Amino acid sequence: MERIDIYIQEVIRRLPEKSRGDIEMELRSTILDMMPDAYTESDVDIALTQLGEPAKLANQYRDRQNFLIGPKFFESYITILKISLSIAVLVSLIVTVVDQVIKFTDDITLLEAGISFITSFLGIIIQALMNVFCWVTIIFAILDRIVDDASMKTKKWTPEDLKYILPIEPKNQISKAEIFLGLFWTAIWATMYFKASELLGIYEKSESDNKLIFVEPLFNQEVLLSFWPIIAVFIIIEVGLTLHKWMVGRWTNNMAVLNTIYHIAFFIFTIVLINQANLFNMDFIEYLGDLFNVKQGNVQNYWSKGIYGVVLIIFITSVLDSIEGFRKAKKSEHRAESNYTY
Repeated sequence: MERIDIYIQEVIRRLPEKSRGDIEMELRSTILDMMPDAYTESDVDIALTQLGEPAKLANQYRDRQNFLIGPKFFESYITILKISLSIAVLVSLIVTVVDQVIKFTDDITLLEAGISFITSFLGIIIQALMNVFCWVTIIFAILDRIVDDASMKTKKWTPEDLKYILPIEPKNQISKAEIFLGLFWTAIWATMYFKASELLGIYEKSESDNKLIFVEPLFNQEVLLSFWPIIAVFIIIEVGLTLHKWMVGRWTNNMAVLNTIYHIAFFIFTIVLINQANLFNMDFIEYLGDLFNVKQGNVQNYWSKGIYGVVLIIFITSVLDSIEGFRKAKKSEHRAESNYTY
C-alpha cells in the first residue's frame, strides 16, 4: 500500500461513514492533481505536506465548526458519547425489566403492566442519558482546554510519520460492535458488583400478593465493597483497553500482551476474593441446601466444588481470550506488513 493510501485512510477514518466514499475519491483526486504524472516519493511528500496533518484535514471536511470541544478530541467525544448513551439505554432497559418482573402480580392487567413499564423506563432512561451526556461532555471539554497541541505532538507532522502506521484491512479492523459489547459488559458486571446484595440472590413469590420478593442475597455486600478501590482500577483498565482498541483500530502484539496481563491480574484477584471469610451469605447456601435436599454436612462441600468450578470456567475463558488476542494480533500485523510498501 502506498503512502497516499495510508494518508487517505488516516483522514477518512475520522469522518462519518456515510461521507467517507465521496471524500476518499475527492481527496485522492486532489493529491494526484498536485503532482506530475510520473510522480516520485518526493513529490508525494511535498503534496501531503501541503495538505497537512490528517486529523486537521479531516476536521476541515466536517460540515460544522466545533466550539465546546475542538478538533483534537471531537471525533473521540462523539464516538464515546454514542457508545456511552447506547450502553445507558441497554442498562436502563435491563434494570427496568428486572424491577417490573419483581413488582408484577397476577392482579395487574397487561395494560397496567405496560404503562408501569413505560413510565419507569422513561424515568430511568432520561436520568441516565442526562448523566452520561453531562459527564462525558464535561470530561472532554476539560481535556480540550488543558491539553494543548504542543503536548499532543512532539514535532511538526510530516509525511514521514505515515511510515509508522500500518494499513488496516477491513476484515481485520475492530468493529464498533466489538467496542460496544466490551463497554457494555464492563457496565453490566460493574453494576452487578456494586449492587450484588440487591440483584443477586434468591427470589420467591409472596403468598399474599404473588409479588417476587428478594429472600436471601448471594454475597455480603460489605465484603465486596471493601475491595472497591481494586475494582475501580479494573474498571478503568478495562475501559482503557477497550478505548485503545477503538483508537488503534486493530489488534496488535502490545494490545494482546496488555490483555493477557489484565486477565492474569483479574484471575489472581478472583482467587483472593473467593477466599475471603464471609464473602458468601451462609443463609443463602443453607437455603440452596434445603431446596435441593442436600444433607447439612454436605452443603458446604458441594458449594465449595461449585465455586471452584466457576473459577475454572473463568480461568479457561481468560486463557482462550488471551490466546485469541495474540492470534488476531499476529493475523492483523502479518497481513498489514505484507501490504506495507513504499
